[in-house]
Amino acid sequence: MKEYVIGSNTEKIVRWSKVPVIAIKKYVKGSSIKNIIFPNTLERDQEDLVMKVKALQEFFKATLHILYVNTPANFRNDGENKKRLEEFSKRFMIKNFTLNIYNDIHEEVGVLNFSKSVKADMIAISTHGRKGLSHLLSGSIAEDLVNHIECPIWTSVVK
Repeated sequence: MKEYVIGSNTEKIVRWSKVPVIAIKKYVKGSSIKNIIFPNTLERDQEDLVMKVKALQEFFKATLHILYVNTPANFRNDGENKKRLEEFSKRFMIKNFTLNIYNDIHEEVGVLNFSKSVKADMIAISTHGRKGLSHLLSGSIAEDLVNHIECPIWTSVVK
């Protein structure tokens, strides 16, 4: 309950920062980051975010695992999701990547489970930086992951 109402200091930094943040729970060698998970809603208006993630990927010379978590609340069949993933990767000319659909109850749980299954070295995800009542009602997958994921997590606020 305390986490839900108050949140962690890291959550607050992620929510308020005007620049991308990497949250690290334990020491990680930069050279060991080779698999970056990029959970995504596959919306079209993500140019700024995708350019930042591509730069992050290039910096680490990593494989980018583009992930769509299919949930009961936002369910789409796998054929439609595969087509959307392919269009997304082509639109943004992403290189050295995999396309992944993971079915789970909630987005956060899906990202956690998928990251464990592929032994993710980092997660790159956007947050809306919601504050006040909007944050209480909608929450933030990125901020929740900061509290529950073991690997480094890169976040960037998008409006």
